Amino acid sequence: MRKKYIKLLYVTFLVLFVVFAQDKVFAQVGCSIEITICSNPCEATITVGDYTCEGSPTTVEFSDMDCDGISEECPTLPDGCTPGYINSLCDNCPEVSNPGQEDSDGDNFADACDYCSGSGRFDMDEDGLCDEEDNCYGVPNPDQKDSDGDGFGDVCTNNVPMFTRSAAFSGSYEEIGRQIAIMFPDTILYAYGVFPVVLGAYDVTPEMIQNYYAEIENIIPDSIKAHMQGLALGLMEVRPFSYATAWEIVVTNSLFINALKLPEIDAVSDYDPGCTAFAVSSEEGTFLAHNTDNQKGNENMGAIMYIKPDNGDNSYLHMYTAAFPDVALGYNDKGLAVTFNVGNPNVNPAMGLPALFMLRHVMEKASTLDEVIDYFNGLIDSGNYYGPAGTIFLVVDFKDSSMAKIQVRSEKIKVTYGQELKPGVTYVASTNHYDDDFRDDPTYYYESSWKRLERLQELLQTFDTYDLDTCWAILGDHGDGEPNNNTISRNGSQTGTTVSNIFTADGMYYTNGMPHLYLETYGNPQYVAAPKENDTDNDSDDDGVLNDYDECEDTPAGVIIDPSNGCSIEQLIPCEGSRESRKSWKNHGKYVSASTKVLKSFVRQGLITKKEIKAFMKEKASSDCGR
Repeated sequence: MRKKYIKLLYVTFLVLFVVFAQDKVFAQVGCSIEITICSNPCEATITVGDYTCEGSPTTVEFSDMDCDGISEECPTLPDGCTPGYINSLCDNCPEVSNPGQEDSDGDNFADACDYCSGSGRFDMDEDGLCDEEDNCYGVPNPDQKDSDGDGFGDVCTNNVPMFTRSAAFSGSYEEIGRQIAIMFPDTILYAYGVFPVVLGAYDVTPEMIQNYYAEIENIIPDSIKAHMQGLALGLMEVRPFSYATAWEIVVTNSLFINALKLPEIDAVSDYDPGCTAFAVSSEEGTFLAHNTDNQKGNENMGAIMYIKPDNGDNSYLHMYTAAFPDVALGYNDKGLAVTFNVGNPNVNPAMGLPALFMLRHVMEKASTLDEVIDYFNGLIDSGNYYGPAGTIFLVVDFKDSSMAKIQVRSEKIKVTYGQELKPGVTYVASTNHYDDDFRDDPTYYYESSWKRLERLQELLQTFDTYDLDTCWAILGDHGDGEPNNNTISRNGSQTGTTVSNIFTADGMYYTNGMPHLYLETYGNPQYVAAPKENDTDNDSDDDGVLNDYDECEDTPAGVIIDPSNGCSIEQLIPCEGSRESRKSWKNHGKYVSASTKVLKSFVRQGLITKKEIKAFMKEKASSDCGR
């Protein structure tokens, strides 16, 4: 048993936009259908094109996004009506035209957009099990081993994921985006299933998001625009979407955080921001620590991505959802590490560049803390603005242990450098509210942010040594009682701590879920080494994939590899047995089936051609593997 997977929610909107990419014009115009219903729908039996009712009929226009003659709006009926919604008006695949509404596996997701055979639409971790049937849907575990019988797999004990999927991506920025979409399509589509529902609740329409993108397009760094185009191209390759539909998905995901605060809508007063961060430097070392607070159930949604562009930009590691093209928690090969908190209140929000886009830009370009600050100031100095979502960043340069807090509003920023905590100890700290002299709204008060910052300042003063254990003790703190919405290790009614990170001079430590619970469950945090400039010692088989991301560190020279994991075709489907289950092949057919899946993945990524796959398949079919 696992937490109920949040199914894709269908939302009402009419898509109308034009996308320019790769010197071509892509356009999609959503359709609408007119349906006559009764003034009292409880007395009506409705089907598309055929209706019967009592009383005066009313003609209503419904959105039909994919133009298949069936609306995705799923209109509800008044209390007491049966059924609770009009089935014939509820498209079971609003992104793809499917007039027949076929659903072979009966999971309420149409065959046209059901990407997993079984219960559920997705296989988020690609372990061969649909998420509804998977006892750990964010961590690959095809064996479903559950030693303690708690209903969650051993890699998700107490519903806490043991680790986060990681992969390396290299090439042009467009190619990197494409690789990410091919590897994480279900994560991207899951996000797109949730985000429009949240946006719609605050009257943010798709047209508003597209207009926002058009207004800021000229100030978005080229690397991010190329990455977004790559995401759309990758989605188009592995899912049945036109480029226009894929692009709409990418833009919606990319601008989601800022779209919630667009100037033309009312402030989202019940938006529940989180995150607690601090940096500290002493004789024990320098550390940058962060708790990410998010909607519960999102512990499985992140990815660790190592980005290695081929144009000479910095390589960097970051931990975030693959649905976003920006950076929130990152570490580049120049020794700069960054964290992100929501910042409030952003008085006079503007239609400007999302601050997280700038954070990615500094990961790509900056080598020192001063350069980071120059980049952030440069946008304002050029007469442009940051977006409507306020932000607070902590930045540490591990080369000299310098640090700063950067508070960002649409029209200005404030930089606070490391301050003395006590003799020999320097620090900066942040939760989610701006400093008094930067807030410009003396009435603003968000209890959780104030309480967490007070507790953080108290704890930092308490310790005598400031090492890795101290940082984990602070991130895992929940006072003398159970964790709640105001504790650092947070557990609110809707939100809680989903990921914790500590950056050091050597790399990044992380836990999933509330950090105190993770450490109680697994004992130790996970660790990923930091990227290093011109680091040749960290790639033992010289295949271009660093050892920390290389699942096959003894790959022979000259063979074709999957750049996301450093494995060749033979290493991914060894003749002796399944790499995932570590068991012998049940039969030759299972081996051939697994080979087909791997080979198709190599074709999608452009690593081999469709012509070459035939030769590979002939070789696999004639082998003795599994016989």
